[in-house]
Amino acid sequence: MLKWMFGKKQEGKGNKDLPAYEDSRSIAESGDADKRRWLASQEGLQPEFLYLFATDNAKDVRMAVAGNDYTPLQADAILANDDSEDVRVELAAKVSRLMPNLDASRSDKVAEMVMEIVFLLAADRAVAVRQIVAEEVKNLDNIPEKLVEQLAWDAETIVSAPVLEFSPLLSERQLTEIIRSGIDGGALEAIARRHGLTNTVSSAVADERHEGAVTCLLENDSAEISEQSFDVISNLAETSSRVLEVMIERDDLTVSTIRRIASFVGNAVIDRILERNAKCPGLDEDVVREIRKKVHERVMSGEADDDPLPGDVARERAEKLYGEDKLTEKELKKAIREGDRLFAIHALALLAGLSWEKVRDLLNSNSSKSVVALCWKAELPAAFSVTIQQKLARISGSAIMRPTAGGEYAMSDEDLDWYLEFFG
Repeated sequence: MLKWMFGKKQEGKGNKDLPAYEDSRSIAESGDADKRRWLASQEGLQPEFLYLFATDNAKDVRMAVAGNDYTPLQADAILANDDSEDVRVELAAKVSRLMPNLDASRSDKVAEMVMEIVFLLAADRAVAVRQIVAEEVKNLDNIPEKLVEQLAWDAETIVSAPVLEFSPLLSERQLTEIIRSGIDGGALEAIARRHGLTNTVSSAVADERHEGAVTCLLENDSAEISEQSFDVISNLAETSSRVLEVMIERDDLTVSTIRRIASFVGNAVIDRILERNAKCPGLDEDVVREIRKKVHERVMSGEADDDPLPGDVARERAEKLYGEDKLTEKELKKAIREGDRLFAIHALALLAGLSWEKVRDLLNSNSSKSVVALCWKAELPAAFSVTIQQKLARISGSAIMRPTAGGEYAMSDEDLDWYLEFFG
C-alpha cells in the first residue's frame, strides 16, 4: 500500500540499494526478468517504474510489485485484475495486512480507492485470494460492514468462517439470517465459537441440531444458552456421545435439562452432572433423590447401561498407552484425524504432566502462544504444534504461531513456561 497514504512518503530515502534513476530506467527497459523483479521489490522505487512493472510480461516481476508497500494505488488496481492467481494472492496479503492502518479521514479519495481494490479481491474468483482477505480483516472495525457481510456469505467455509467467528461488525440479525440460510457445518461451528454469543444466536445454532456446532456452542463459556436451547441440545445428546461428553462438564444446566438427560444415562453420568450442577436453582435434595432413584431403577431393569463416563474411557486408554510407552505423536495424529478430542486432551495432559482440565482450558483459550507452550511442554515437535492449533484449538490464518525456519519453537523456553504459568 502507499506509504504516503499514512503520511510516511520517503521517496526511497534510506534505501542504499536503490539504483540511480538512469540505472533504474536501463533495468526497466532492457534488464532481464531477475533484475526487473529485484528492482520492482525495492523500497521507495519511483512510481513510474512500478506502473510499468505492473504490466510486465514476467509474473515474478508483477508479484514483486504486488508485494511492494510503495506501489501506487493505481498500479495495485491493475494488479487486482491480473490473470495470475499468485499475483492477486500477493496483492491480497499486502493490502489486507495494511488495512488496520487505514485512516479514511486523511483522504476520502484514497480510502475509496483502497476499498475498491479490497472489494475486488474479496470477490476474486480464486478462493485463496478471498481467504487471505477474510483472515486479515476478521477483527477489524474500521472497514465497511458491506465487505464483512460479503465475506460472511461466501459459499466457501474457509472464506466465511474467519469473519463469522471474529468480526465485530456482524449483527445478531445478520448471524441468525446466515444460520437459517442453510450454511454448512464448518461455518455454523465458527458462529458457535463467537465470543459473547447472545441467546438468540445460540438458539439458532442449537435449532440446527448439528453435532459439531452444538459441541462448539457447549464449549463456548462466553455464550448465553437458554433453558429451551439446553432442552434441544439434551435431545441431541441422547444419540450423540460427542455432545453428551461436553454436556457432562457444564455447570449451568437447568433442572429440566438434567431430568431429560437422566432419562437415558446411567449412574456414573448422572452423578457427574449432579455434582457439577449442585448449585442449580431448584435442584434440592428431594429432586436429586428422585433423579437418582429413577436412573437406578432404569439401570436395574436393564433399560440403561451403567457405562463409565465417556471421559474416563478416553483417559484410561491414554493412560494405558502412556504406561506402555506407546503414547506417541502418531497416536495423537490418529485421534485428531478421527475427531477423538477427549483422548487427545488426556494424551496431551499425560505428555505435558498437566491436569486434563488445564489442557482443555489451554486449548479453548484462543491463544496460539498458550497452545504452543502446551505442545512444547509435551515435548512435541514444533511443526506438530501447528496441527494442534488448527485442529484442537481451532486457531486459523495469521493467528497461528509457526516454527522458525529451522523448525524450532519461535519463543524462548522462559516465555513458553510463562504462558503455561499464566493459566495457573
